[in-house]
Amino acid sequence: MNFLSFGEILYDVFPDKKTLGGAPLNVSAHLAKLGAEGAIVSAIGNDELGEKAIKSIQELNLDTSYIYRSSYATGRADITLVNKSADYTFNSPCAWDDINLTKALPKEVDLLYFGSLAQRSETSQTTLKYVLTNTKAKVVFYDVNIRKHYYTDKILKESILCSTILKMNDEECAIIAKAFNFKDDEVELVASLFKATKLTHILITKGSKGTTLYSRTEVLNQPCSKVKVIDTVGAGDSLSAGFLYTYLTTNDVKKALKVGSLLADFVVSHAGAIPQYTEELKQQIKDEIAR
Repeated sequence: MNFLSFGEILYDVFPDKKTLGGAPLNVSAHLAKLGAEGAIVSAIGNDELGEKAIKSIQELNLDTSYIYRSSYATGRADITLVNKSADYTFNSPCAWDDINLTKALPKEVDLLYFGSLAQRSETSQTTLKYVLTNTKAKVVFYDVNIRKHYYTDKILKESILCSTILKMNDEECAIIAKAFNFKDDEVELVASLFKATKLTHILITKGSKGTTLYSRTEVLNQPCSKVKVIDTVGAGDSLSAGFLYTYLTTNDVKKALKVGSLLADFVVSHAGAIPQYTEELKQQIKDEIAR
């Protein structure tokens, strides 16, 4: 499968280290690790962090030719962990507020991934609309992924209306309900979204309670495994990647949900959003897909 993701590239800055991140990049990195080929449409600064980012992204086997060099500083998120959950402070403006296209887009991809955060600036928002209009995708995956106040009801509604798969967490359900003026009840919200949009699937992550997948014909619940949680940074992104890779290669949502959860369980039990895969994990994923 091949993919195009759009959005922020940034460094997650912990008290003792800096790690490359940003939800679109995290998802792209995991997709590449799983065997997909793709690129990220983003921007970095002409600075030391930008140079470091390009080298790291190339090492992740991702196409960097759609990454724009901005006059703004490379994005960063200063992270504070509170009870193993992450709180973010973003620099603003930064490079991913200035995403511009560097070359012609592919006409067709299997997957187009995007989120909310990079839409906080008009420049990046305009570029995203161009990408969504000019690249045909089998799956358009929107990860709500709300951070701070960087969203509007208009952004949420327009993003959902052009997507085929929606992912949000249980806390974001109320925000989506408000944006559409729908009732804030999970089952009724899902039914209303299916009625009002072209969505085929809705993923709702619920932290330690697992994930629920809604389609127009069934509901699947996937619990989390009992693992020692190191940190939760990038957990949802790895779930998205595992789900999308498996769904697009097998067309089996049950397998996709299991692989996504398996990968997320692995990520929360390791430091950083893109940890090195173990041979055991690779075999577990391979076995699950082959079932």
